[in-house]
Amino acid sequence: MIETIRDSAFGKLLRLLSGGSLLQYPEEMDDSAWYTYLQTSETGQPEESTESNDEGLLQTYGLYAVMSQASSRSRRGPRGKIPEIISWGGPNDSENPQNWSTDKKIFVSLLIWLLTFSIYIGSAIYTPGIPGVSEQFHVSREVAVLGLTLFVLGYGLGPMIWAPLSELPAVGRSPVYVVTLVIFVFFQFAVIYAKNIGMLLAFRFLTGFLGSPVLATGGASMGDIWDPRVRDYMIAIWGCFAISAPVLGPLVGGFAFSAEGWTWTIWELLWISGLALFVLFFFLPETFAPSIISRRARRVRRITGDQKYASRAEIEIAGVSSKDVLIEALIRPIELCFLEPSSF
Repeated sequence: MIETIRDSAFGKLLRLLSGGSLLQYPEEMDDSAWYTYLQTSETGQPEESTESNDEGLLQTYGLYAVMSQASSRSRRGPRGKIPEIISWGGPNDSENPQNWSTDKKIFVSLLIWLLTFSIYIGSAIYTPGIPGVSEQFHVSREVAVLGLTLFVLGYGLGPMIWAPLSELPAVGRSPVYVVTLVIFVFFQFAVIYAKNIGMLLAFRFLTGFLGSPVLATGGASMGDIWDPRVRDYMIAIWGCFAISAPVLGPLVGGFAFSAEGWTWTIWELLWISGLALFVLFFFLPETFAPSIISRRARRVRRITGDQKYASRAEIEIAGVSSKDVLIEALIRPIELCFLEPSSF
């Protein structure tokens, strides 16, 4: 459990505030431990085994694959000094999500399922309160329904931004989940205390947009930690949580609206998402392998004071210009959505 807390948002914050003296990693407690993470090449070229491992990563991680391929195309001519590669400390490395215990995998999966439920219910839980919104702001039912429509539009558009960002090794999935959820929770107050219909609709769209990452990458998180033999079942369970949330939303919101008015449907959403935020903040570790290894490489550089150590992902991303990263992460998904003929 201590490893789970160490890798959570709370653990990272605690390590930052303590200067790394609390919740230390093995290589920080034993200066020689990091040697097991090395994958060196005497020829100046990547080792065959390393390339083989990276091929597996490339097949698994979409944006990382695109960045790696772009990096390979961009490297021409004589190569300079090759960094020493930091990777897993063997096939049984405990930090590799694929090697986590079954109990830990189930626990992390439950957190992702809870997050999915708490976001998806936000659309339908609003619907019983539509008459109340219409009455309070003196608008038609059609205008009040926009509170539902814009929320759904928000979590439909959001993954085009958040999902690619979560596949950047320097970012990872956990920070995207937690940071967007923090804003999602606090923006519910803006919906509850909206002064006019415009403010309500604007923040309904923003909350849908900010809550969307898990709706696109929840399945990817399952793929990060479960092997192919059970991965499909875990993704199916994740899908059940996604489906059950809007089914239960009108039921849950209906009781609140009939008793206290439309704002209490949003209060319920605030409580559900607030609970998810609490447990994710303290217990959700990073699951994205390239991000985990990149952070390990940063720790090795800090311990040794030598910048020659890097993860394979860092090397690949470094070979791509910032413009290309921006285009692939933010612009390309939008182009595919609106310009690709198969989308219509």
